[in-house]
Amino acid sequence: TGLPNTSPKEPPPDNSTADMSSYLPEADLRGVFEKIDADGNGVIDNNELHSAMRLLGIKVSDNSARRVLKLVDTNKSGTIEWAEFKEFFGRVSDTDEIKKMLSQANHRYFDYKTKVETDANFEKMFGIPPFGPNAKCIDTGHADQIEEVRWLTDSVVVTGSLDGRLRIWDKTQIATFPKPVKEIKLDSALYSMTSVADGSLIVTGLGTGELSAWNVADETPSVSYQGHDTSIFSCAFDKRNVRLASGAKSGVVCLHDVQTRDPLAQWVAHEGIVNSVDFEHSGKMLCTGSSDGSIRIFDSRLVGADKSSLYAVIEDAAASEKVFRTRFRSDLELISSGDDYSIKRWDMRQLSQGPVGSYFGLTSPVRALELSPDGRFIATGTTSGSARLWLADEVGAVAELENAARKEYDTIQGQRQELVDLCQNGEPFDADELRDLSAEADEAQEKLARLKKARKERQSQDCTQACLALDSPSMSVSSIAWRALPEGGACIAMGAHDQKLRLFNFKEKELQALGMNIL
Repeated sequence: TGLPNTSPKEPPPDNSTADMSSYLPEADLRGVFEKIDADGNGVIDNNELHSAMRLLGIKVSDNSARRVLKLVDTNKSGTIEWAEFKEFFGRVSDTDEIKKMLSQANHRYFDYKTKVETDANFEKMFGIPPFGPNAKCIDTGHADQIEEVRWLTDSVVVTGSLDGRLRIWDKTQIATFPKPVKEIKLDSALYSMTSVADGSLIVTGLGTGELSAWNVADETPSVSYQGHDTSIFSCAFDKRNVRLASGAKSGVVCLHDVQTRDPLAQWVAHEGIVNSVDFEHSGKMLCTGSSDGSIRIFDSRLVGADKSSLYAVIEDAAASEKVFRTRFRSDLELISSGDDYSIKRWDMRQLSQGPVGSYFGLTSPVRALELSPDGRFIATGTTSGSARLWLADEVGAVAELENAARKEYDTIQGQRQELVDLCQNGEPFDADELRDLSAEADEAQEKLARLKKARKERQSQDCTQACLALDSPSMSVSSIAWRALPEGGACIAMGAHDQKLRLFNFKEKELQALGMNIL
């Protein structure tokens, strides 16, 4: 039996599966309510509504079902009572109207995840990209899974584990001294970690709700921050290392001045675990991502002001419940990942329109995500152990190459035309130079045509695929850290549940070549 439809219309034939509510008397409508109320407690909760909507063929996450429940739950009790149910379906004519309440943008991600899980031809649609450089793999000796990795300097990286230990490694010594140069013992399991830009201070978030700053030089705690009483799943400094944001299992987000114990602000930001916090480059805006499926953006300048610090909300940012990572790419863009097997790029000027970019090809939840400091690349890791590199704006990268190729062609063609004019006017000219320029112009024109074709192909695909695969574990990738090196290039650190640290070195020319691979 479908969900009810109370608008008047003719009954369907006996063998029809159309909605029944348009001609159901109240007693039968009550029967539908009781059928959805699986545990018979007289109210419909989110799980029961979710199950009923899926049976009706409505692609929905727990978070989306929660949104519908909030619309029906007029007394804000957290469940749907009979009176609310009857009143709601007096206004909503059929299941199509319920579908319209849900974000149309999410349907694409539901479809993608369904294809991953059910379509045998999925691998033909999204191939595996070429592999990058081999990883330098270090057995860290942690007694439990690595939860976080962070770069302290160009050569020093720290791993944090559920075993309650921080281990600090110097990559220049690993070949001859495969042991940590320092170890800091914490009071309990580490859930999150961040560090200041110069690597002198590490902040740890623990399962006990403790948030503490540690001086790396003498391995001692310097500040114990207040504000949380549940496990801290995320923390981050702003780019000036003046403010510290943290998010907890309770959904609470705290904003601290780095030097003071008590929070500047404390928000009950989410209904689930706050898996990610990040400041945009100026430090003005703060984004948070949660297991409740939403992303929230706060204006940190309004702390202490009368008006709310909440700037914007993306209600259903992951079409299958959880948001794992959110990162600002620029002042106006952010990147997110979740358990809908995909990555999304958002423009803060048009959040209501849905993502402006989608990244497909993965087959499990994307738990780890980090951007290169210049915003060109995205590095990701999944719960199945797959690690990838992506161009953050592939269409934009193609467009830049296309513009450069057009300028190159115009320059060569202009030089060639000057010689042609000399020839036509009977003036002396270098025939060999004209021949060479004509050949160069032909090559430049072919290159420009290839780039035009590549741009149109990317635009028609309406998604980005990974440009490189990284050697990775068979277990979940939990954290990725990107370090841009002063001589150019980068080193990527990856932590996983197999207790190993993997380091990937890239020369600048190798990173530049990734942008050219789109041809």
